[in-house]
Amino acid sequence: MAVKPCGELPSGGFFQIKNKLGRARTGVIKTAHGEILTPGFAFVATHGTIKSLDKKDHSLVAPELTISNTFHLFVSGKVKEIKKAGGLHKAFGLKNPIMTDSGGFQIFSLGWGKVHKIGKVANNNVQRGRSDVAGRTQNPVKISKNGVVFVYDGKKYELDPDISIKIQEDLGADIIFAFDECTSPLHGYDYNKKSLKKTHRWAKKCLEAKRKNGQALFGIAQGGVYQDLREESSAVIGSLPFDGFGIGGSFGEKQMGEVIGWSLSGLPEDKPRHLLGIGAIKDIFIGVEKGIDSFDCVIPTREARHGALYSKNGRLDIQRGIFAKDKKAVEKGCKCQLCSGEMKRQDIYKMFKENKPKAQKMATLHNIYFYKTLFEKIRKAIDSGKSSSWEKLKKEYEELFS
Repeated sequence: MAVKPCGELPSGGFFQIKNKLGRARTGVIKTAHGEILTPGFAFVATHGTIKSLDKKDHSLVAPELTISNTFHLFVSGKVKEIKKAGGLHKAFGLKNPIMTDSGGFQIFSLGWGKVHKIGKVANNNVQRGRSDVAGRTQNPVKISKNGVVFVYDGKKYELDPDISIKIQEDLGADIIFAFDECTSPLHGYDYNKKSLKKTHRWAKKCLEAKRKNGQALFGIAQGGVYQDLREESSAVIGSLPFDGFGIGGSFGEKQMGEVIGWSLSGLPEDKPRHLLGIGAIKDIFIGVEKGIDSFDCVIPTREARHGALYSKNGRLDIQRGIFAKDKKAVEKGCKCQLCSGEMKRQDIYKMFKENKPKAQKMATLHNIYFYKTLFEKIRKAIDSGKSSSWEKLKKEYEELFS
């Protein structure tokens, strides 16, 4: 059966490249809910809105892009309600472009990731000790050639390519992702090779399942930390008529650049590339240099809720005692809602110590502004066409957040 194209998208070209500096590039993704300037960042809004923020806060901070979680919206039982409201935008009063993931990451996070208490970016010690663990431990997520069965809060939930696409169409995001298996850093070559066949088969089924026009469907390249598998997946997924592409799966701490390069090797230059679940500042610069157009990660918002504020002075753990009587602004010159008011470091310190919800809200607003400003600087450096401008910016941030 021939794989059909994804469907109609906004006129004038879905993605346009503006400028290049080496492999890094600036551009614009056009959606029905506005333009996404690239390189750009999708802030995680698991259940529709960014945690600790309400609709008014969303409007104030104006994120250019958010990403919501298909699996968690599915198990919440709210998909029908959201569809009836007209999709995520109308249900939550959002104006920014939205992505939804496929639920594939939860195959890892609720499965092998939970069993082995490990994230998708493993340090070198874990990498050296990796092996095929599938035969030695039991995965709570049941994976078959057709799909996956999760047990969540005592109930069983099934996801497969058809179900994932149907849910994402009901949610009405601007950009949706193909259903895939995200493997563990502890999985060896044989497991990744077997998994890759499923991901490629599911990618084609997602293309066949898509019915709704106006949504861009991104295919996902996998392959773990293995060059031949990454390049194979890039070639296979890149040959299919997706609107854009995601780079998923596990990464080695010091292999990030290599893995991204292998994953991009077979993807078309004229379509956007999204790096799934990666948002550490050093990794952002690596990704942009390799040609990544967008990122998503919980880092800026999750760390904000735990009192970690990003600034031109580095990462401030605002709950430390040294800030108890600090009368300086969190970041001088910052125009976020936290820094532009009268609030000082000692004030936000006190709010966190008193467990006031406003503390998490103000910290989240600050970190979002910081990341938005960072990406504005990244785009400006690329648009300048000067390697010196790029290197200066990279050095400045890498020294602060190494």
